[in-house]
Amino acid sequence: MRTLPVTLTLLFASLGALEAENSIQGAPVGLEQESERIREILLNPPEGELSDLKASLSECCANPARALMRLASDPTNLARVRILSLALLSEYPGPVVKQYLLSLAHDESAHPTFRGWALQSYARGFADSEPEEVRTVVEPYLSDLEPGLRARAEMSMEYTVKTRAAGATDPMKPMISLLLQD
Repeated sequence: MRTLPVTLTLLFASLGALEAENSIQGAPVGLEQESERIREILLNPPEGELSDLKASLSECCANPARALMRLASDPTNLARVRILSLALLSEYPGPVVKQYLLSLAHDESAHPTFRGWALQSYARGFADSEPEEVRTVVEPYLSDLEPGLRARAEMSMEYTVKTRAAGATDPMKPMISLLLQD
């Protein structure tokens, strides 16, 4: 049986929670809500191409990259959600995304799968604007002891090839398409 002070504390706490819940409804969508919306989209992606998925993300929030970084970093998410988040970050190149992808790629305590996707997403997103820098970052991974990371590095180097035609096949798109299938 609860004492009166405990009961009153719980009552006031619940009233405060109701007040906070009502004030949130009128407030702008927060990062957590955006992340949850994007997570739901990644779990049940729209049919179509990568561009359709990107359009869905842009419709649900103003800054998809911020939410994607949060989803990719959350170890409680399914690997599929984390990998798709990393892959999609290449669609939002910017200084914060670049720093995030590079820090994950260099983080030896992170799982090699996520490191490889971060490396490839970095190369895909930044090779057009800074091919020499991307090449310099990716080259050391070509001799990494982890076979999966080496393979991602090889695919990443394809983005830096000067003779690559504008309409050349994107090595990441087929992999993203497979992840989008149920």
